[in-house]
Amino acid sequence: MKGFFKPYEGKKPFLFVSYSHRQSDRVVSTIRILHEKGWRLWYDEGIPAGSDWPANIARHMEDCGAVLFFLSETALLSPNCLSEIRTAARLRKPILVLRLEDVEGGADWDVLPDRKKHLESLETEEEDAEQILASGFLTRRFHHRWTVSIPWRALGLVASLLFFAAAASGFALLATGRWTPFPPPEVPVVTPTPAPTPTPTPTAPTVIDLGGNERFFAISFPDTQQERAVRNALQMPTEEIQAWNLAELSSLYFCGNMVRNSLNGVSFREDGTCLVNSAPVIQGQVKDLSLMANMLQLEDLALICQPVSNLSPLSGLQLLKNLNLSGSSAIKLEGLSDLPSLNTLHLEYTNVRDLTPLEQLPALKTVTVSLDMLPLRWSPDARFDVILVR
Repeated sequence: MKGFFKPYEGKKPFLFVSYSHRQSDRVVSTIRILHEKGWRLWYDEGIPAGSDWPANIARHMEDCGAVLFFLSETALLSPNCLSEIRTAARLRKPILVLRLEDVEGGADWDVLPDRKKHLESLETEEEDAEQILASGFLTRRFHHRWTVSIPWRALGLVASLLFFAAAASGFALLATGRWTPFPPPEVPVVTPTPAPTPTPTPTAPTVIDLGGNERFFAISFPDTQQERAVRNALQMPTEEIQAWNLAELSSLYFCGNMVRNSLNGVSFREDGTCLVNSAPVIQGQVKDLSLMANMLQLEDLALICQPVSNLSPLSGLQLLKNLNLSGSSAIKLEGLSDLPSLNTLHLEYTNVRDLTPLEQLPALKTVTVSLDMLPLRWSPDARFDVILVR
């Protein structure tokens, strides 16, 4: 079949493509468009003949950064596709689902993590590829350097043709006397320089989401503590930080002026510097969390002894696994009720008294509270364990 291309083999992040071979024509035509635009993809045409097929699939699923799944009736009936679904669920890989047919998954489909995103197939492969790119699922870590996609050979041919055309035009003008290679010098005309007009100081816009061109806007930080923490995490001490930079952050830690040193995972150096899980953190007073709504890859966040009360900006962090609010000003937890990946939550020394908003979180396992927070409300049927510390 025409359209096959060499799958990516390397150590950089890539997309694992899962599909039924009954739809090979449609799938390969779609992902070939992504491949030609510089995105790194792997699909099972990259398995050498005679190799261990299941082991090869498992290794690439383990190494991939995300999964692009083409949903169809034959894919749901394929043992290989179902095995890849279970492996993706076990490894908690981000999944983008493109529905090729009007089908619904069964019990095996239900094990997919909640972080999956659905798209409906359009009429052509070009339209499918364009909506995959427009979904925002493909972050720049899956893309080659921008120079890879430049057609250098074609540019060289165009440059050569332009050079010969310019040379031929020059010789023609020289032969007809219309062009003199050494014209007489011209007397320069002195024009008075107008007084410069003051340039207004630009104001950096605040980014609300990562849609369209807004991902390239410069970030305006709500406080110096958050700016220092983000620059340290990105290792960008002076460069301009744009919205898409925030989407690369996986962990961020803040610690306020603590009076307790018994909080779980918190320690201090001799110079007084605070550590959370052995990682240095930024001390200060963080109140506004609106900037964190852009940190879509954030998995670990600590807001220890911070005056934060409005947790709603965290509701869109679909990959957040560990959240530490120990000693914070948090009272209500409604802003955390839409975090499908949240696994552990620390609430020691807070004014929280109601844990019922957490009961609908599918992945939550433990909530740590302190003795001074009793009594607390939560259902005995809740799937998470409440750990009490002194």
